[in-house]
Amino acid sequence: MSSPYATKPPSAQQTLDLFRGKWASRMPVRLGVVEAGEAALFEDPRVDWAVTNLAKLGYRLADCTVLEVGPLEGGHTYGLMRAGARSVTAVEAHPEAFLKCLVLKELLAMERVNFLYGDAISFLRSIGHTYDVGFASGFLYHMANPVEALELLCLRTRALFLWTVYWDGAFNGAHPDRPAGSGVVAKAEHSGFRHTLHRHDYGEHLDYGSFWGGPESFSNWLEKDEILGALSHFGFSRQIVELESNPNGSALRLVATRP
Repeated sequence: MSSPYATKPPSAQQTLDLFRGKWASRMPVRLGVVEAGEAALFEDPRVDWAVTNLAKLGYRLADCTVLEVGPLEGGHTYGLMRAGARSVTAVEAHPEAFLKCLVLKELLAMERVNFLYGDAISFLRSIGHTYDVGFASGFLYHMANPVEALELLCLRTRALFLWTVYWDGAFNGAHPDRPAGSGVVAKAEHSGFRHTLHRHDYGEHLDYGSFWGGPESFSNWLEKDEILGALSHFGFSRQIVELESNPNGSALRLVATRP
């Protein structure tokens, strides 16, 4: 049996190699030339967009506590810290993704970050306090009950950044090879908000060794107007919204708060 012990001096690459071949993210230039993943999450312009537009709503990040749900490998967390967030609490449910976040916290000295291992929805249900800003990127479309997720985020934060793909019949018609949220359609109601759920089955992509979605084998997607409507229903009617294209479906980014 070979020894698991390191035999070389500490280095960023040696530390990243604890999860060799499993990284989704390309590492920031601060770590030098290292091998990891390809996704540019540590240099994501969505963070800058969120910071700029939250300021338009009166939320200067340097004055804010941030709750991030689903940090994956800490790329957006790092961006929030670089933008000056007073503190970030980031809740991650996937055990390997959580450990990767801890690795990057050490390598990048993210001192004002607290990564928590657990289910974000259960966390939001259980706490009795609020954060200044919620940050939910790539999170909503992995939820089985997305309207509850929006309700809880509105309840536990004062302002919200959201990036998500949404159900769009036009997108599915134009891309029949990769239909998004094209499963069973069901009418639903949550806390007085009526909406339509479009089931999205992960199918053959559900491999927890390389899958970073939600805890279920499926999720439910919302239509764009229902995402905006749900936020308004739960009090976050002051919104700045931008639509964008995405290979996996039509997408939007927004910031929202109460009037």
